Amino acid sequence: MKDFRKVLSVLFLLAVLSVLFMGADVPADYVMCASFGPVLWPAGADNMGGYKGRIAFIPETSVSAIPTLPKEAKATADFVTATGAFTFLESGGKPTPIYATRATVGYKAESQGETDCKSYKISGEFFHPGKKVEAAAFARQICNTPGYLIIEDNESQQLIGQPGYPCTVTASFDGGKAAADKRGWSFTFEADSPAPMIIMGTPIDIDALFTGVAPTPPEGGS
Repeated sequence: MKDFRKVLSVLFLLAVLSVLFMGADVPADYVMCASFGPVLWPAGADNMGGYKGRIAFIPETSVSAIPTLPKEAKATADFVTATGAFTFLESGGKPTPIYATRATVGYKAESQGETDCKSYKISGEFFHPGKKVEAAAFARQICNTPGYLIIEDNESQQLIGQPGYPCTVTASFDGGKAAADKRGWSFTFEADSPAPMIIMGTPIDIDALFTGVAPTPPEGGS
């Protein structure tokens, strides 16, 4: 009986030691490279909502590389900041600029997935006025064309879509019934993402895209 108790004691001790030292054998892939940082809010900071009425779309098939999130986050910003640039397959290729009516660009990031399988569902919308042929053609082209969207606010440009998880855009048209009704194209977009938002580390020159192409939204507005 005494020998049996000794064996149990030894087994218990080994179990405790294995738990204490198990962390030493954890592969580096399972360890976050950056620790949690403080989440504060400075008094008096600006926090105007909404997005500007300037959007850019890049078809997935038109580029060989895009800005991406780093595989290992070494700083807090790395978790939500994409590095790199768009590499277009055709010489002179560039994003397609889209004008959106003021205060119609929306963006949401909602948690999705089961326990231990969480990610984010990105969704949003914008409105383009009128029934010009160019807008109708774009609506048809984008119908089954995954790609990447760039939207902007007063702080930064945001990228929707990553390699293997592109952004899908759908369009619908409403011509209105009365003279005072809104008439134009309503676009919605969505994408799956590991991050609630992806900031462009190096913003594109969106001013150059819109020069001579579409009206620039009023300053300070969307």
